Amino acid sequence: MMHPYMRRRQKKEPVTYPHPSLEPVLRRTLGVPLFQEQLLRIAMTVANFTGAEAEELRAQSVCGAPGSE
Repeated sequence: MMHPYMRRRQKKEPVTYPHPSLEPVLRRTLGVPLFQEQLLRIAMTVANFTGAEAEELRAQSVCGAPGSE
């Protein structure tokens, strides 16, 4: 199965965005979130997180919750 980014890059699938406000965040990757920086910007755009809150979310998504080992 081919990744959505590759299908969109090869024009086998239309570029869509989960919400119009995310188009500037996801335009570079054709509507597919690929980078941790995009997670930060999505959290700040959709959930109105501060930069610090978005960074905490990113850290938790990468490392997991403290004590969850």
